Formats: sequence, C-alpha cells, structure tokens
Amino acid sequence: MKEQQRVNRALSTVALAVPMLVGLVPSAMADVSQIRQPISFTLRGCTALPAGMTVQGSGESFVVTNTRIDGHTGVTYVEQNSLVTGTATDSNGASYMFNYHQHLSTQIPPGGFPMTANLTDHFNLVGNGQANQMQVHVVARITVSSPTSFTFDIINLHGDPGTCDPI
Repeated sequence: MKEQQRVNRALSTVALAVPMLVGLVPSAMADVSQIRQPISFTLRGCTALPAGMTVQGSGESFVVTNTRIDGHTGVTYVEQNSLVTGTATDSNGASYMFNYHQHLSTQIPPGGFPMTANLTDHFNLVGNGQANQMQVHVVARITVSSPTSFTFDIINLHGDPGTCDPI
C-alpha cells in the first residue's frame, strides 16, 4: 500500500509536465532560450524528513530550451534542461546545499499529436542536519495523444517525489 502511494504521488508529479508539453510551440526553425530567475521553496510533509520538520531553501534557476524543426520530417524536437542550485535551512537550524536538475526531451510531429517526451528529474539535499543526503528522482516516458489525453510510464523512481521534491 505504501509503495503504491509513493508511485501515485510520483505519477502526479510527472503529470505536472503534461500541460507544459502541450504548450510547447516552436517559434522558428531553430531557437534557443535561456532564462535565469531566483527560486525559493518550503518543503514540509516530506516522507523522508522527521515528523514536523520543514526545510526552506532559495537559489537560482537556469533553464535552457533548444527547439529545432527537422526540415525533412517536420518533427519538432525540444530539449529543455533546468538546473537549480542554492542553500537551505531546516526548522532545527541546520544548513544545507541543494541541487535540482530536470531534463525533458520532446518530439512533436507536424500534426501536434501524439507527442512523446522523456523526463528525468532529480532533487538532492546535502548538509549537517537530519535531512542530509536526501535524494529524490524520477525517470518517466510521457505520450500525449491530445490536449486532454496522456499516458506515462515510470521507468525509475527513488524517494518520494510527490512530497519530497519541492521544485
């Protein structure tokens, strides 16, 4: 039962990527976008933390999106890499460093559907407190058949991304 709950939370985490996939529209034959922005989070209710502990973090997000259209097939390829690094403090005063990485590789046919995507998502927290060495990751394959219909398969899962991946 507990394992199924963990998988269900991971599935809901991966499902958050689907609206982003549907919204991908290429603006040119080849395009590169880079966005930097500050980010903050509060992690609470994580199954890997002691009961009642919270972790507050802040850092910088750097997202690079590469888009290209194959001139022969018309297929649009989108590669997106997100990297977030920063520091965090838990409710007991312990300090941490964290890193987060997400890679999303998407193929969109000329008609738009079905589009496929491969997602890899990692969050790591390292420091001197009870949340030290917390690692969460999920690898999934997503197929979007229409704006409202999708399937995804979890390829690999570690930790509880539904409650322990704040980004």
